[in-house]
Amino acid sequence: MTNADYAFQLVPTSQFNTQELADIYNAGRADYIVPMLTDAEHLRRYIHIYDVDLDASVVVLDSKQVPAGIGMLGVRGDRCWITRLGIAAEHREAGMGMCMMQALMATARERHARLVQLEVIEGNEPAHRLFLRCGFKETRRLMVVKRLAEARPDEPTSALKVERLNRDDIWKCLARRDPTESWVNENATLGKLESLEGLKVTLPSDDSGWIVFHRHEAEITHIIWQTGITQSAALMAALLNQLHYLYPDFTTKIENVPVTSNAWTTLQQFNYDEEFRRIEMFLHL
Repeated sequence: MTNADYAFQLVPTSQFNTQELADIYNAGRADYIVPMLTDAEHLRRYIHIYDVDLDASVVVLDSKQVPAGIGMLGVRGDRCWITRLGIAAEHREAGMGMCMMQALMATARERHARLVQLEVIEGNEPAHRLFLRCGFKETRRLMVVKRLAEARPDEPTSALKVERLNRDDIWKCLARRDPTESWVNENATLGKLESLEGLKVTLPSDDSGWIVFHRHEAEITHIIWQTGITQSAALMAALLNQLHYLYPDFTTKIENVPVTSNAWTTLQQFNYDEEFRRIEMFLHL
């Protein structure tokens, strides 16, 4: 691929090992609006959990055949997800970003995808403009929120009925979820995690809800909840209180909470802070 005064080419990410891919990715994120560096083990898990196809993903090489950027493509049936797109600062404005996007979208079409989706961090205007030029349309704003480990909350009231969910119960709950979840939280992702835990809480009013989550090392992630048709704040509070009562020493991270979510007020009451926002974007093919 040639761009006026600058020559570069694209090669599949499958030509590199995971450590090399992590290094290429980190070079493009060194000055990023939100630092999100990775290591080989984390990237290996990321590729597995989010169904990243290394043959469909690309690394861009500069005129000296040195890796300058990366773009990854997740593939699930007739949908694709563009992720981990980044270029080292010294190579930006050379057309590499558009070149990678065109290659990833072409591969999606070859795979007969009906939809390509992505998220861009709010405030990353160059990437946002690039995706708009490629035909992507904004769908919604999403928050990434985090709660640090802290003192155990008050013991849940004995009037609550609390049950541990087994694996079958967890998947019965997840099967009834809203199908509009983002790629990082949909059931295809959850099924790739090493383990899931779940709790069901029933209030004295007989209103019940559940929460499902993944514990890995010192962090709880991929938190999914259902608070019934009423979307009860009291039920959400009871679920969070139970979670943090059981695991006070864990940092908790929830990705892609819609900014319109009724749960945000309750999350704030449990000391969750917004880290940043993403703009979800779709391209229908």
